[in-house]
Amino acid sequence: MILNNTTGKYSSRPMKKIFEYDEKVKVPDRVSLESYLYSLWREYKEVWPPKKEDDSLNKRKKYQPFLMFDGDLARARNYAGFIHFEDFKVEIFPKIFKNTVDISRDHMHRHLFYWLSYCNRVKFPFNQAFLDKCEIYELPELIIYLFANQIHEVVSTQPYSVYEEVSEALQTPRGRINFTRYVDLISYCNYHQIDCDYEPFVFDNSLNRTIKYCTRLLLSEARISETQRLLNDIIFVLDEVDDQVCSPSQLSSFQISPIYGDYEEIVHICSMILETQVYSHENYDMKNWSLLFPMELIFEEFIAGFIRKHFSDTFKVEAQKSDLYLHDDPKTFNLQHDILLTNKETGEQIIIDTKYKPRWDLESGDSKKGISQSDMYQMVSYAYRRGNDKVLLIYPNTSEELAEDYTFVVKQGDTDGCIRIKAVDVPFWSIDGYLCVEERLKFKLGQVLDVYF
Repeated sequence: MILNNTTGKYSSRPMKKIFEYDEKVKVPDRVSLESYLYSLWREYKEVWPPKKEDDSLNKRKKYQPFLMFDGDLARARNYAGFIHFEDFKVEIFPKIFKNTVDISRDHMHRHLFYWLSYCNRVKFPFNQAFLDKCEIYELPELIIYLFANQIHEVVSTQPYSVYEEVSEALQTPRGRINFTRYVDLISYCNYHQIDCDYEPFVFDNSLNRTIKYCTRLLLSEARISETQRLLNDIIFVLDEVDDQVCSPSQLSSFQISPIYGDYEEIVHICSMILETQVYSHENYDMKNWSLLFPMELIFEEFIAGFIRKHFSDTFKVEAQKSDLYLHDDPKTFNLQHDILLTNKETGEQIIIDTKYKPRWDLESGDSKKGISQSDMYQMVSYAYRRGNDKVLLIYPNTSEELAEDYTFVVKQGDTDGCIRIKAVDVPFWSIDGYLCVEERLKFKLGQVLDVYF
């Protein structure tokens, strides 16, 4: 069932489920949808900066990386998540799941949140316990539920009050007299009013007003009774707080005291709500709502975060290392490694490049092992310029059984030197659940890195 924002009633039309680079879906109004996606990308590219090689495309005013169009048909690119625009409602799942029979939405959602838990670029705030006890199968409603739970737990257990500056004309001085404004009052014959600046300790403050506003935005879209109850409870707790329309620019002004540390995540939730929505300020109506994650960067961030957590005792982990250029004077053709590992004892280095390119049906007779020629050229240039002979290409698994590792040996001219480029599949998902991925990936990476060093 889908909530109709115009009538406020539910429709029986389910959200369309598609995968990255999979089937095409019909679009009711392509011109309006494309215009919306252009404006959405202008916001998203601040959060997920595009790759340098795509700069020429990204500078175009009419560019968006979410959907490809063919007449009135649209096909998803490499962003997973969902798009709500008018009557066009689709949920996009990672392509690595599309050949897995009978995999549930819930299973895929749990993997997505697991991957996001390792991402540094964008932290997605949620409590794993909330996810484990819910049975919501559409991503938009699931996200609203997780947000509602997180906000409810914090505001109901730790009400937020703060000293906040107030400017007010009083008959009895309080705080600091603002003589500039007081002179203005005198000019209007308001001698009895004294303009003062003071800082009372208030519950009705800017942060609580922002939280209340964001809660109302979520409530306008929530359709599960438990989620609606949580959101209404939040509004009840904040009953003494004024209703006020808020904007993303206000979020940067909040200085959260360490004693209210849990509110840092609430501010981040409010930021996600306000910065990625198109809504009506008057009606609290999130008419168009989309949340999309670039899977190439999610895979890269996940691997970097995982190595940082489990192997940082042995290695210095540097993500997006970009200190070298192919040409130094002037500096041109910048090289950017996804991950650079440096052994803390020996100083030896390994370049890691993540490739979100499932190697489907990898055959034993494929001498290239599913690796593109351009990727191989890229790795050779990385290793040659850094003076390194160890490169690791990491791919996501396409089944429970990982493809065999394979090492390409690239000779350096007529010398004895060579560059070793090792291609490996790693556990990125499992039909047995994301908890299995944790141990299997730790074992696999430990094996590979131990061989290299």
